Amino acid sequence: MDQKSTTYTLPAKLYHENDFFKVERDKIFSNEWQWVGRSELVKNPGQFITAAIINIPILIIRDNNNILRGFHNVCRHRASKILLDKEGKCKSLVCPYHGWRYGLNGKLQNSPYFYGAEDFNPDNFSLFPIKVSEEFGLVFVNINVDSESLTRWLGPFTEMVNRVYKSNFVFHNEIAFDVNANWKTYVDNYQEGYHIPLIHPQLNKDVVWQEYTLINTDSTSIHSVPPRSGSHEPGSFGWHFPNIIFNAYGRGAVFQRIEPLKPKWCRVVYNLFRPPDVSEEDFESNEGQYQKEVSIEDQKIVPLVQQNLETGIYQAGPLSPKYESGLAYFHQLLMERIGIGE
Repeated sequence: MDQKSTTYTLPAKLYHENDFFKVERDKIFSNEWQWVGRSELVKNPGQFITAAIINIPILIIRDNNNILRGFHNVCRHRASKILLDKEGKCKSLVCPYHGWRYGLNGKLQNSPYFYGAEDFNPDNFSLFPIKVSEEFGLVFVNINVDSESLTRWLGPFTEMVNRVYKSNFVFHNEIAFDVNANWKTYVDNYQEGYHIPLIHPQLNKDVVWQEYTLINTDSTSIHSVPPRSGSHEPGSFGWHFPNIIFNAYGRGAVFQRIEPLKPKWCRVVYNLFRPPDVSEEDFESNEGQYQKEVSIEDQKIVPLVQQNLETGIYQAGPLSPKYESGLAYFHQLLMERIGIGE
């Protein structure tokens, strides 16, 4: 971030315009890896989860050869969703509209009473595939089947997570909030510690926010802030473009994603994990409540920012080179991905 000339935020209109939201869907979320669920939900053949990437329905299922597969959740006949439940188990994928049946490998097995034309070939109507991979006990997908591997994409984010997260950690719970704000408004908030003293009173007691630093590299921001004497909270923070976050509070680990829903709405999802020797009650009353309080505090301020981004009065604002380099880096990556800027 330039120390001599002022860097500004993104133009306010990009936080609510429908057309720009569609560009983000096509240029960013159709090409970046997205965390969509937990591996434990699809560990056995036939187990599946469903999700949506900016209203693009997808499904992830373990096939009979123990291969984890991902597909667009759309029947090749007349475009109905195939799986309607969020998670479950099935022997085959049957469309609820006309009964077309697909194997767990996505190949069309039966199209009852279709009486297709002479040139109809079932082999040409397998489900549309997407890329799928696993890391940290989580399932990641990429709609672009030609994308780079998840390992390469994660880069330094993996090392940061593995300092805290252990493979024997136990899933604690999932928390989800719908927030009246563009997804970028929420990411902006995460990407700086400048707001800590006024928005997060308990966090402010636990860290020396004035010494908050960021390392921005390889589509990742690694946040560092020293704890105050006697504090057990927090540990470390990190973000990976465009919307995946990792937090370490005390003894546990939190994976977070910010899902774009509409130009002016997003969903914030947290999955909390705890060490196996920490009880559910103990963890919930400490780290669990801590994470929830921080999240609720953010949810109070972010919609107020969003409201003013939509008024037409505010156009853009200056960023602090010391405390807001994370925002500048996020904005730089975003504009690069959509083909604007260096």
